[in-house]
Amino acid sequence: MKRKVKIIATLGTSTDDKIENIISSDLADAILIDNYFGSIEENSERIQNVKKYREQYKKNIAIVYDLDHIYAENKYKLIKIDFNNVDNAVKEEVDFIATPFINGVNEISTLKDYIYKRDNSIKLIVKIDSREAVENIDEILNYADSIMINRDELGMDYPLEDLPIVQKEVIKKSNYYGKEVILTTQMLQSMVYNPRPTRAEVSDVANATIDGVDAIMLIEETATGYYPEEALSTVNRIVQYIDKSYELENDIKNYKKEGMGVAHAMSMTTKYLIDKTNAKNIVTYTKTGNTAKFIAKYRPNSTILAVVPDNSTARKLALTWGVYTDIESKLLDMESMILNAPKLSKVNNLANKGDYVLITLGGDSKKGNYMPTDFITVREVE
Repeated sequence: MKRKVKIIATLGTSTDDKIENIISSDLADAILIDNYFGSIEENSERIQNVKKYREQYKKNIAIVYDLDHIYAENKYKLIKIDFNNVDNAVKEEVDFIATPFINGVNEISTLKDYIYKRDNSIKLIVKIDSREAVENIDEILNYADSIMINRDELGMDYPLEDLPIVQKEVIKKSNYYGKEVILTTQMLQSMVYNPRPTRAEVSDVANATIDGVDAIMLIEETATGYYPEEALSTVNRIVQYIDKSYELENDIKNYKKEGMGVAHAMSMTTKYLIDKTNAKNIVTYTKTGNTAKFIAKYRPNSTILAVVPDNSTARKLALTWGVYTDIESKLLDMESMILNAPKLSKVNNLANKGDYVLITLGGDSKKGNYMPTDFITVREVE
């Protein structure tokens, strides 16, 4: 069973001899590189190993590079971003760069422009790590490609009893904007030293899944813990069970008030069609991956297979709720796309013989230029 919530593993000394297995066994959808857990040289070697194994096993594992911080004297509040570190991330050709939120939205905009001028394929993840970041969440969601809720640093600005409400509100807001939201910090902290989680930690992961996160990230559990693979397997089991047992609530009527284009409207429609047809998978042909993101925004009760033109585009969907990818570099006509879609669902273990799949594509797809989605059909897997 394919889980809808994605898993991110932070690499460190505990994973150096386990990278191949983590990638080959689908224990993680993305890996995080953080220089806190190794030198630049050590992390460069880890990145190269990830690239080697993802190519060997044909996995579109995304690489997230966590920027180093330059701290003020109190060792907590951040004063500026280390742009040398940004240059290093660009040089390593990572898929995402994660940055703390400091000095207002203008600095986030400056950083995004800086990255874009050097590599316009790299996406920016902004950390929600302070009261100021929470208060500026709408502006951040307009600039960021994704966000990451850092509960450890948020706990320095908020009373502990406020954190669950802040977390839920930020997740809900991110879902509304259609931006991936990652939750991290002490998800399975006891598994740094123990092979089993506490019941409270299981509930924490389950509730995050129910609240609507796109991805859950483990830090010390994998980077320095004694049981990195067991921790990843534990998250995997929990989110799979919630996927099977609990249908996410998404108040679609709130979205109807927006002025939306055809792609958004058709993507929203897929949720209704999935419920009525009991289709097991949505196949969407998308040049940029945006249509898959639109569909995921409404949390349909099925997985989404995004057929994209290259691996780089596929990796940018590695953090998106419910989305898996297949590569089709050829320019297919509409008839070929419709015929191939059920087969791709079956090959990717997203549907079985006799299941129905819902197919979406754009009006100019016969030329390979996928326009905003304006065609939906349902087909049976043979």
